[in-house]
Amino acid sequence: FLRVPEGKTAKNRMHIDIRVAGKGPEDMAQRERLIRAKVPELVAAGAVVVRQESYGDVLGHVVMRDPESNEFCVA
Repeated sequence: FLRVPEGKTAKNRMHIDIRVAGKGPEDMAQRERLIRAKVPELVAAGAVVVRQESYGDVLGHVVMRDPESNEFCVA
């Protein structure tokens, strides 16, 4: 993540999903492992976790925010 000198003036213009799991019908447990492995990498780069969304008992995606408060999802 890179900071810019200008302040944020409006809500996100776009929403980005970072897909770490495939689009196909992969094993849900494997999908959850991939998501959980990526989140700490993004936190180390300056992102923060906003919330986690589950599909039943399985983690579906994690909503995160970059250092300038732009939200994105890891799915």
